Amino acid sequence: MPRLPGWAWLVLAIGFATLATYMAMGYLKRQAAVQPPKTKTSQVVVAKSAIDPASRVSNVQLKTEVWHQEKPPLGSFSSVAQVEERVAATLILPGDLILENKLAPKGTLPGITALLSPNQRAMTVKVDEASGVAGFLTPGSRVDVVVVVDKGDYKNDPLAKLLFQNLKVLGTGQKLETRPGDKPQIVPTVTLEVSPEQGERLALAAQEGRISLVLRGQGDQKLVETLGADASKLFGRPGKPTPSAPAVTVKVAPVAGMVEMIRGLERAPVNPR
Repeated sequence: MPRLPGWAWLVLAIGFATLATYMAMGYLKRQAAVQPPKTKTSQVVVAKSAIDPASRVSNVQLKTEVWHQEKPPLGSFSSVAQVEERVAATLILPGDLILENKLAPKGTLPGITALLSPNQRAMTVKVDEASGVAGFLTPGSRVDVVVVVDKGDYKNDPLAKLLFQNLKVLGTGQKLETRPGDKPQIVPTVTLEVSPEQGERLALAAQEGRISLVLRGQGDQKLVETLGADASKLFGRPGKPTPSAPAVTVKVAPVAGMVEMIRGLERAPVNPR
């Protein structure tokens, strides 16, 4: 087979390069002509500004945005008109998606009743700055309720007991209280969400002792059993060893209503929602 001259090899190389370039350009043109399928989108309503709990939602607080998925989130809204005039059941921050579970049922009026869960009640109790967690409570916080009894037979040996756990804070405020012979004082108050039974026991506890609130961490739903504490076992007495895990001895107090309260504490040391 005769050998080709050098110029012939050069011509062949240019020809193959031209063919490869032509084929590559054709492939790229065909790929560009194929349009990728468009992703279906939807429209959702989000908060333009912060919306306070128990307040009526206005259209100036809302806006719509494109949701880049075929199906919008469950419970979302597609137009501002669907949300306008509804009442917020929780704090909604700017940019938050407006969902049905963040709103009170239709027809609910603005106010604290919009924050109540079904079959629950709102009850306000007096606290001081310390027992009210020093002003750190906000609507939506979760607290435990501790009652300290120091009347009657408990005057010299006060009893502290965990009464309720994981109650929702509906609001905080102040109350002007006047006592005979004293100047009017502003007393901090906290409104809690309770069941009717919890309301009865909380009213009795507030009458017979002092209420203290214990702030829970976010997402902490765990309920614990406690033995309670009284002063004699908390600090110990001379000549008597302090037991490591003492049982609470319940004494009958002559104070009106005390017997029933203590019995209630024994029957249900922990009363979750």
